[in-house]
Amino acid sequence: MTSSSSQPVKAVLGPTNTGKTHLAVERLTAHSSGMIGFPLRLLAREVYDRVVAIKGAAQVALITGEERITPPDARYLLGTMEALPIERDVAFVGIDEAQLGADPERGHVFTDRLLRARGREETMILGSASIRTLVKGLVPEAEIVTRPRFSTLSYAGSSKLSRLPKRSAIVAFSAEEVYAIAEMLRRFSGGAAVVMGALSPKTRNSQVAMFEAGEVDYLVATDAIGMGLNLDVQHVAFASLQKFDGRRLRRLTISEMAQIAGRAGRHQQDGSFGTVGLPQGGFTPEEIHAIEGHHFPPLASLFWRNPLPGFGSLEQLLADLAQPPANPMLRPAPEAVDIAVLKHLAGDMEVRARSGDFDAVQRLWDACGLPDFEQLGAEHHSRTIFKLWQWRTSGDGMIDPDWFARRLERLNDVEGDIDQLASRIAAVRTLCFIAQRGDWIAGAAGWTEQTQALESRLSDALHAALAQRFVDRRLALLLRDAGQRHAALPVAVGPDGTVAVDGEAIGTLKGFQFKVDPVARASDHKMLLAAAEKHLRAELARRATALAEGEDGALALVAEPGGPPRLAWHDHVVATLVKGPTLVQPSIQVEPALRRLEPAQVQAIIERLQHYVAQQLARHAGPLAAMGAAAGDLFTPPRVRALLAAMTDGGGMIARAAVDEQLAAMSAEERPQLRKLGLTIGSLDIFHPQLLKPEAVRWRAALIAAQQGTPIPALPPHGAVWQKDGGAAGLGIAGFRRCGAGWLRIDMAERLARQAHAARLQAAALPVAPIAAAAADHEDEHPGESAEDNGVAATVVPGFAIDPALATSLGLDGEARRALLQSVGFRMIGEPALDRWRWSGLKKADKHKRNKHRRPQHKSAAPARLNDDAQRPPAKHGKGPRPKTGKPAAPVIRAPRDDRPARRGPSPNSPFAGLAALLASARED
Repeated sequence: MTSSSSQPVKAVLGPTNTGKTHLAVERLTAHSSGMIGFPLRLLAREVYDRVVAIKGAAQVALITGEERITPPDARYLLGTMEALPIERDVAFVGIDEAQLGADPERGHVFTDRLLRARGREETMILGSASIRTLVKGLVPEAEIVTRPRFSTLSYAGSSKLSRLPKRSAIVAFSAEEVYAIAEMLRRFSGGAAVVMGALSPKTRNSQVAMFEAGEVDYLVATDAIGMGLNLDVQHVAFASLQKFDGRRLRRLTISEMAQIAGRAGRHQQDGSFGTVGLPQGGFTPEEIHAIEGHHFPPLASLFWRNPLPGFGSLEQLLADLAQPPANPMLRPAPEAVDIAVLKHLAGDMEVRARSGDFDAVQRLWDACGLPDFEQLGAEHHSRTIFKLWQWRTSGDGMIDPDWFARRLERLNDVEGDIDQLASRIAAVRTLCFIAQRGDWIAGAAGWTEQTQALESRLSDALHAALAQRFVDRRLALLLRDAGQRHAALPVAVGPDGTVAVDGEAIGTLKGFQFKVDPVARASDHKMLLAAAEKHLRAELARRATALAEGEDGALALVAEPGGPPRLAWHDHVVATLVKGPTLVQPSIQVEPALRRLEPAQVQAIIERLQHYVAQQLARHAGPLAAMGAAAGDLFTPPRVRALLAAMTDGGGMIARAAVDEQLAAMSAEERPQLRKLGLTIGSLDIFHPQLLKPEAVRWRAALIAAQQGTPIPALPPHGAVWQKDGGAAGLGIAGFRRCGAGWLRIDMAERLARQAHAARLQAAALPVAPIAAAAADHEDEHPGESAEDNGVAATVVPGFAIDPALATSLGLDGEARRALLQSVGFRMIGEPALDRWRWSGLKKADKHKRNKHRRPQHKSAAPARLNDDAQRPPAKHGKGPRPKTGKPAAPVIRAPRDDRPARRGPSPNSPFAGLAALLASARED
């Protein structure tokens, strides 16, 4: 393509309906060869058909990313701007809609063609008058020609959808809005044609043919109609004045409004524009004046990106693409999808390893040129690009045909709704693009034929689905006869879960549950629910798949006090735990909203939730599950099974008094099995310490509530060991037992019990009556003189002391501590201020039954004997009356034995050391 500035360049600028495209086609066909680049595949196909009618199919080629019709002797090329082969030498070059150089996503391509694409004999730049100043500055040799509009364009105000004039085009800016409006038009008038940029040319042409033939009176389209599509439209109604441009939701510019409104009125026929209702407040007076008078603010700059980057290294490629323009009328283009994909892949180790390979870098950038037809985002799209690049840089450099065939076969399905068919067409467009590249895949011609045939079949199916949904006159007649019955409006689901019809919020979709907006009319609730259920089927199926195949991090247990135990997915409740075969095997009951899914999907969700519960129990309440397993194991001894079954039913812990007889009846071989499970056999309770952790408590509370069919009780705070108040149910599940006026966690109760027993054992090894011992010493010194004669009372200090520091540190008061020690079997003796204790043992509920089944004492009975030693001195061998309970025994002075080491005196830290010294000094006096 000639780049010399000596060739004539003409810029034909003006509003819509000025015949710019028609003029370009005339100039193209007047030359021996030429090409025109268009912004849309649809427009390129439309002009291609016109040129074929003039020159014949053998001389005309169509070149787009997904479709190529290239006869060997073709002299005239029509295509999209990106696909235009600018290196080809032709007599004429046309650049349509040059003002799109200001588009953030594709603007750099239009700017590059404006600066570099030249015909050998003539170059024509077509666009809006807003680009006039930039053309003068960037292409100073260009001759600028302004063309007036053929017809008048006037503002017609706002109107209800049901009151729009016939031969109107309603413009929306998303597929959801287009479908919603077309559905409502079907209710009001019997049908509407649908035109969107995502449609294949065949589907689009079939839809337009219905409108042109008068089968329908309305056309619903996206802003694709603003790009030169010639339609017999008399009025253009805007359903919205804002659109999402890929980065943010913004109001249309005046130029964009005029470009779309200008589709109304073709040739000498006047047209009008207006709004459906007052979207975003409607047109302002300034906007109306500018559109009617074709007065648009000039563009300040165009986007530019280095069109010829270097491939010496990956760093060089990225640096060249980031190079700023030198001309002040140009500005750096925002990051497009291809660069976003390139930067994403630049972090891959394999790509980094070959970052200095010229061919590898060049082919990586070439693969990044694959458009994201499916609009899945750079991260997802980069996976396909990376796979293609791996094939292109290994072996014969060709894409694996088996992979291509599998993807093609997976898309070969003409069943489904409109969204499914449109999604398949978008995926097929990716394969069509690959098939057009003979340097990418072997047998490109054959693959091209297959992909285009599949796209054609899907297009036919999509056209049929659109016609059935939006152009069913019989259904429209039935709806008018039956009122609102079966009238379902398409709904659009926003990113935040807001469900809207024609831009007005009607409810929300949280998880799988749709709730109608409470302010909606009651008569519309049924219709809107039916619409949501119909349109959201694909979305719910997608969410069901995501739930069934997702990560554990998206799931959580909901254990709110007063509510049932439930499972949530992304903070939305999806199921409830209910009674199952055992405590550790709860059943899963999914929410009613999920039951509307396909049975296979529901079953997959239930299995996923069961797996999650099992994993969480193994993680947080593994000992409980182990108890349940051992209780059900036939190889476990019966006594152990019975005890474990009772503990499992109790949530992993049980009061020892309830199973004391079972525990006592166990043999020496059976008890270690309980220890093997990690159980603590305490003085008051049998439990597993791990089950007292906060998350284990939550799960046990949920399991117990599910098994009993009761709400989850309020649980104590995490880390608490002493509670003065609270619900008995929640405290019991959390492992607390009543202790005086409060509740103490059972592991701390066991710790205090063991401290008390340790004090008892220590007391058994110390002199039990230091005063009596001192008297004995005096008796040795003065034979025949008793302690009473010396003025010292020969009484034994009763009981033993238990250090209260631990109980105090846990927060227990004196009453709670006494209640705990008494429940363990200790009794306070003497004055409370002395804090002296004796061991009396645990009381049995039924002594008769206990004596009847008395078994030989095991080693575990030894502490009881040791406790007796701590209470009173050992009796002499022989018979004699036993002292009465509650009265101190008479002092017994043992004769000293030479074979025994001398007993230690009281600990100097003991509170009784001072008392002993005082008595000793009194005795000496």
